[in-house]
Amino acid sequence: MRALTRHWELKLLALGFSIGLWFFVMTSEKSDLILSAPIEFDGVPAGMTLTGERPDSVDVQLHGLRGSLSRLAPDQIKARVNLSGASQGEVAIHLLPEQVLVPAGITVVRINPSQIRVVLELLRSSHSGAVTAKRSS
Repeated sequence: MRALTRHWELKLLALGFSIGLWFFVMTSEKSDLILSAPIEFDGVPAGMTLTGERPDSVDVQLHGLRGSLSRLAPDQIKARVNLSGASQGEVAIHLLPEQVLVPAGITVVRINPSQIRVVLELLRSSHSGAVTAKRSS
């Protein structure tokens, strides 16, 4: 027991130094992280709708301080696709890092897949124009 309490000041100093060093390494070391980001489609032209299969999310590779990446919540990342000006039919969209919303201090390195395809079709009218008659009994 005496060995543990001997030179306690130096042991306390060493503990403080190691905690400080750990904090420095954790906050200053850069790292990469791959997360899934949901895709939000904005600017769908009036009178049109997205149909068929379309991806719900893309994988994004992020780069930043290890501490920032460890505090990152999945709802803080979104891929925004603007469809304004798109025409009817199949549309191929090339995703750019600028289209992925991330917190300050974090950069988008890569998006996988980097290209997605969606189908835009005209909205169908809810009524067919046919007249139906009721039978009275």
